[in-house]
Amino acid sequence: MPGTVLLLAASPVGKGRLVDAASVLPVLAAVPPAVLSGTDTANVVELADPLEPQAVLTRLRAAAAAPGPLTVYVTGQLQLDRRQRLPHLALARTTPATVRYTALPWHWIREELRLRPAGATTLLLDLHADHETWEWLRAHPFDSGRNNAVYGRIAPPPSRRAVAAPAYMRSVATILRSGHRPPPDELHLQALTRAAAEARAAGTAAGPAPTWCSPCPDRPPATRTPPSPPPSRPAGTPTPTRSPHATSRPRDGRSARRRRRRCTGRRSGPTSRCSPATRCAAAGPGSRWRTPG
Repeated sequence: MPGTVLLLAASPVGKGRLVDAASVLPVLAAVPPAVLSGTDTANVVELADPLEPQAVLTRLRAAAAAPGPLTVYVTGQLQLDRRQRLPHLALARTTPATVRYTALPWHWIREELRLRPAGATTLLLDLHADHETWEWLRAHPFDSGRNNAVYGRIAPPPSRRAVAAPAYMRSVATILRSGHRPPPDELHLQALTRAAAEARAAGTAAGPAPTWCSPCPDRPPATRTPPSPPPSRPAGTPTPTRSPHATSRPRDGRSARRRRRRCTGRRSGPTSRCSPATRCAAAGPGSRWRTPG
């Protein structure tokens, strides 16, 4: 039975771009369709920097309805919409303020693939998340469907004013160009090894380590530091207690007068009050002053 392959590479145009997603499509397009799908024959649908989420949904729906194995290659970046705080795949016109209307909701992909038979769908993902989405992933699952085999990575945003390269997907394409398609789990491990070696050779492995997933975990590993315990007391040291009737004395006018009596300025008589000409600097400019009389 022929298979179906969907190649989707999308990222915003302009300053909001985190990854040059479309740069990997020429390498993937050079792979024979049968190798991309793992079947004898396959139909390939390619989407490079699409503009409208509805157009992507139409192609995805047609691919999901086709019989036979379906392999989806997705390269791009994730962003959250401001209203529902849900992850979206950013498209060419996406900006932080228009994610809800110009990006592809990730749950659309999950819902379109939900009715496919178990084991008939494979997703290979190379995604980058912005800072907001990366923090969201620490507390929420990234669900791509229970019946789908998901491989790939989700990486944190690159350094400021830098556009990352889809190293994982490029490694996948390079391996497949040899004409041999290993099983998805082996392909995933080989791509990880190759991408890591290229990053070390280029010296670009700085910053937070990306989240590698095989299959993709529900959330990136949290790196929060637990609070330090309180210092221990020596044995036999009594614990200080506070009387329930003890209250802190408010800073009323008497406290302010005590502070004024400690002034180092010129005094005016035995009242120990600062003269209006030498106001105490410790009392501050907002204090209320009285002329001694």
